[in-house]
Amino acid sequence: MTRWNRVTVLAVFCAIGWLSAATVTAAPPAINSVVPIGVAAGQATDVTFHGGNLAGSSGLWSPCVSSAELTPDVEKNGQDAAKVTYRLNVPAETPVGVYGVRLATPEGISNIRLLLVDDLPTVAEAGNNKAHDTAQVITLPAAVEGVCEAESFDYYKFTASVGQRVSIEVFSRRLGSPMDPVVRLLTIDGQELVYSDDVAGLSGDCRLAFQIETAGDYLIEIRDISYRGSVNHRYRLRIGDFPLASVVYPLGVQRGATQQLAIVGPTWNEPRFSATIAANARLGPTPLGGAYPGGQGSSALVVVASNRIENVEFEPNSSAETASPVQLPGAINGRFGAKADRDHFTFTATKGQRLVFTGQTRSLGSPADLFMHVYKPDGGQIVEVDDTGTEEGVLNVTFPEDGTYRLMVEDLNRRGGPEFVYRVDVTPYEPGFSLRLEAERFNVPRGGVWTMKVLSTRRDYNGPINLSVEGLTAGLKLASNVIPEGKNEIVMRVTLPATLEPGAPHVVHVVGTAKIGERDYRAAANTLTPLRAALSGLPYPPASLVELVGVGVGPVFPDFFKLSSNDGAVLFPQLVGSSTIKVKVERTNKFDGAVALAVQGLPPGFAVGEVKPIEKGKNEIDIALTGPVAVAEGDYLIRIQGSATFQNQPKSVVHNAVLRVVKPLQVSLTPAGPLVSGGTQKAKIAITRYGDEKQPVQLALENLPPGVSVPADLVIAAEASEIEIDLTAAADAAVGEFGDPRVIATTTVAGRKIVAASPPVVLRINMP
Repeated sequence: MTRWNRVTVLAVFCAIGWLSAATVTAAPPAINSVVPIGVAAGQATDVTFHGGNLAGSSGLWSPCVSSAELTPDVEKNGQDAAKVTYRLNVPAETPVGVYGVRLATPEGISNIRLLLVDDLPTVAEAGNNKAHDTAQVITLPAAVEGVCEAESFDYYKFTASVGQRVSIEVFSRRLGSPMDPVVRLLTIDGQELVYSDDVAGLSGDCRLAFQIETAGDYLIEIRDISYRGSVNHRYRLRIGDFPLASVVYPLGVQRGATQQLAIVGPTWNEPRFSATIAANARLGPTPLGGAYPGGQGSSALVVVASNRIENVEFEPNSSAETASPVQLPGAINGRFGAKADRDHFTFTATKGQRLVFTGQTRSLGSPADLFMHVYKPDGGQIVEVDDTGTEEGVLNVTFPEDGTYRLMVEDLNRRGGPEFVYRVDVTPYEPGFSLRLEAERFNVPRGGVWTMKVLSTRRDYNGPINLSVEGLTAGLKLASNVIPEGKNEIVMRVTLPATLEPGAPHVVHVVGTAKIGERDYRAAANTLTPLRAALSGLPYPPASLVELVGVGVGPVFPDFFKLSSNDGAVLFPQLVGSSTIKVKVERTNKFDGAVALAVQGLPPGFAVGEVKPIEKGKNEIDIALTGPVAVAEGDYLIRIQGSATFQNQPKSVVHNAVLRVVKPLQVSLTPAGPLVSGGTQKAKIAITRYGDEKQPVQLALENLPPGVSVPADLVIAAEASEIEIDLTAAADAAVGEFGDPRVIATTTVAGRKIVAASPPVVLRINMP
């Protein structure tokens, strides 16, 4: 059965990209193609991943891989951003099938890609096989790993004997490749024997079977149906003696049971084999390989591991009179053996009983497009539905009375054949919900936040839905993780613990729970829609992947803003009782969002007014500050905290500022330059008044050098804030530098005399 493993390896080399002017974080890894796309169970396979940002690859996740390491003999392996090679070990018991794979680097986790676990030997395309006469020679059985070039063909030549069975199958679309393959079997001179394109049930892939009538050489031609191509248009061409099948019959097996299954498809017979499903197997579709006894290779199949009765049809049941009796709830397995086949099943139900009938065909590889009808005991139809588009059909039936009812199923287009199998899963109706996500992976900075929209579809339950994340270490912090009553969606915030280090791949489930009546209800969110987009529109990705979310951990999110204030100190004047804190933000990395502010640690008696954020695109704001009028001069340490979110990452920055209590008058002296003995020089005296009161300011100069004088009765008028004065040096004035001159300013504020001194200045006197 499928084993879920997380394989983490240490890279030989780790290259971490940091900030540039245009980006905040380096990019996570991206996988464009995988070579080969097939790996063998029970042995090691070197697989090269091509893409971007792969340098420093540090981990690999895949449910089919038991261990992985960077292949040691590849030159500079792990240092190339465009490719990296891993040696993968797949357990011998792993069934042939399609599995997911992701890579991780210290920058995050990659997109999902698909691998085929295969039991055919791998052959690489030679590259010069573009014509009949240069066809690549292969020996059967083989699985050729190739790439389709635009407006080109690939040719392969093999030798076969009379009566030899040859199965040819292309895996491309089913592995998420954009290639839409078409394959032809040709005689050696180019005559077409068999052609295949878009086989129903293969998601656009193709296959064919042929029994050799004439011994000799044959050609296989493969191309894209639209002649497109690129390095990512990859295919795996399987050739051997294996069943051409994508389904088994019946499609479901109860857990803990061993059951006979038939391998169903357009092959020479329907070989049967015994399949055992473990009692603890994961419910739902699971990979299963099927082969001919003594054949060459297996088919990649799926079977539904079930916990309910698996009913099967008994022919004839093509009419109401010959309907097969089934026990419900349970599952019904059948097939449309011929065109226009209709199958009828009878079951008992009680008045008010409610059952949900879910068709399963194309999601399990069957080409059938199921059309279901439910009839009353008197033959009147209750309801019908078909599985339109890529979704399977669902019937929700409440039975009006006790009695025997009938289910009739048919193919919508009246097709039939051995591979047109179906399964109808019939369960008791229960109120509840389903959940879905809009993304299949998230890359999160270390200790950072990721947000994801979780959407719900409710069934007769309108209450709250509690959300959680399962699969990561303890320490996650969740916010907005309850879909409120009556609502159908919410954006949940998940904060990673700082202890979760970058470089390892993680997969998680997002789970919703609720108490519905006396029952604890639980549902995991699915990612089917984003998975389809990630895999080139593949309609039915492996069922084991649709509830898994990839999570990568990158470096700590860098700072994207800094705070400053008042060019050094917040000045608070005595007697005035008010001032302004001017907060400035320095933005980096193209951050232009709003920054919320808070002022903390104010001295007793001080307070701030309304603290508004610095708005988006703005770089500063003023905050009103009030305090005691008689507080003593001095410095006080305060904190200004800024909070913002950029690319969903919250950031809090603390700026330590000085609150300086000063006199309500400040004065400064600025000489225009040195004096010359016997000469005159200009000087500017400037004042700063705080508050609204404006009074004249008396000025006096102290500590002037000997022989230097200034005019008497210096005054700055009430309406002015500076004056210019003459400094005069006598002919015998001392020469040199003098560092003590200052201005003493006197005025009144609020009726009180205020005296302020300027900082001392250096005054130089030179010889003439």
